[in-house]
Amino acid sequence: MIRTSNFTKAIRIVVLAATLAPTLPVLAANDALMELVKILRNKRSLTQDEYELLVRAAKADEEKIEGVKHEVAEEIEENAAALEDKTKEPSWPEKIEFKGDLRTRYQYEDEDGRDERGRGRLRYRLGVIAKPSMKLEVGAGLASGSGDQRSTNQSFDATFSTKAVNLDYAYMQYAFENGLTAIAGKFKRANFLWAPTDVMWDSDINPEGLSANYRGMNTWGGYFANAGVWVLEENAGSSDDPFMGYGQIGQSWTSGEWFGTLSGAVYGFGDVTFVSDFTSSAGTNTDSKLSSFNIAGELGIRFGGGKARLVGEYINNFETNTSADTAWALGAKYAWNKWRMKYIYADLEANSVPDFLPDSDRFNGLTGIRGHEFEINFALVKHVSIGLNFYHVEAIATDIGQDLLQVDMNVEF
Repeated sequence: MIRTSNFTKAIRIVVLAATLAPTLPVLAANDALMELVKILRNKRSLTQDEYELLVRAAKADEEKIEGVKHEVAEEIEENAAALEDKTKEPSWPEKIEFKGDLRTRYQYEDEDGRDERGRGRLRYRLGVIAKPSMKLEVGAGLASGSGDQRSTNQSFDATFSTKAVNLDYAYMQYAFENGLTAIAGKFKRANFLWAPTDVMWDSDINPEGLSANYRGMNTWGGYFANAGVWVLEENAGSSDDPFMGYGQIGQSWTSGEWFGTLSGAVYGFGDVTFVSDFTSSAGTNTDSKLSSFNIAGELGIRFGGGKARLVGEYINNFETNTSADTAWALGAKYAWNKWRMKYIYADLEANSVPDFLPDSDRFNGLTGIRGHEFEINFALVKHVSIGLNFYHVEAIATDIGQDLLQVDMNVEF
C-alpha cells in the first residue's frame, strides 16, 4: 500500500507539473495566482511536496525568463546602434564624389586635296557628383574645349596660350521607387538613350532638357523605356525655338554565355524651318526635315575570359523628301584582360541624321560619307591606358578620302 500510494503521488506531481508548466512564467509574475497555489496546499488539495515542486519550478522559469529578457535587451540595443549608424545623416565627404580624366593625343590627318596635318591635343574633364539623399543626385562637370558640342579637345598652339574650360554638364536626377528615373539640365546621355555605335551620336554630346528612364524585369531579362524633350536653340526674336523629342524601348537578355540587346527609337523635331535654324550645322544636310526611326542591336558571347560583341544600327529619315535618307553602321567589339578592340563600318547619307550629331572624328562629323574605323586600347596599369584609333573614310558624292590617325594616352582619376 505504501508503494502504491507513493507511486500515485509521483504520477500526480508529474501530471500537475506538465499541466501547469506553460503557465509557470505567468504564475511567477502574478502574486494572486501564487496565493491560489498556497490556498490549494492549505486545503490539502496539494501536498507540501507538490507545492514546493511548483514553487521551485516557477522560480527556475522566472530566472530563465530574466535571462532571456537580458539577452533580448542586449540584442535590441546592438540592432538599434547598427540601425542608427545606417540611417544617420552622411557626412559631407560621404555625399560628394570627384571624378575625371586627362587625355593627351597626337593626331595625324591626310585628306585628298589638302596638306597633311599633325597636331598635339589635350582633353581634361573634372566632375563633382553630390547625393543629398538616397534618391536625389546633383552633378556638374567642367571640360576643356572651345564650346563645340562634339569635342572637348584643345590643340597645342598659339604660343603656350591658356586653354578654355567650359561647363560640360550640370543636372539634377531623381530615382523613384518603381524603377523610374528622371533627369533635368545638361547631362550625359548614356543612361537615357541606348546607342551601341556613334553613327548618330558622338560620345561627347551632352543634351539639354528633360529625360526619363524606366527599367524592369520580365521573362526574357531586363527591359527599358526612354523618353525626353531636348532643346536645340533659343531664338530671342521669335517664338519658334527648335527642339527635338524622342522615345525608345528596348529589351536585354542573357542565355548561358550569350547576351544581347535590341531597341527601337523614334526622333522628332519641332519648330525647324530651315537648315540654318541649327547653329552648329556642319553644312552637309540639304533638308531641315530630319525626323527618323532607329533600330539598334547588340549580340555578344563570353569566351576565353573575354567578351565579343556584334553591334549595329539602322536609321531612316521618314520625313525628308530627298532620297538621301538612310544611315547604318555594323561592327564588332572585343574586350579581354587589358585589351579593348573595335571595328565599325558606317554609311551616312546626307539627310539621314542631323549633321551636328555624328562622331566628329569620322570625316569631321559630316553626313554624306562612308568608311571604316579601327580602334585598339591597352591598359598599362590601373587607370592608365594607351590607344590607337584609325579612320579611313570618303565622301559619297565626291569620292574625296580622309585618313585620320590618333595616338592617345589616358589617365582616369
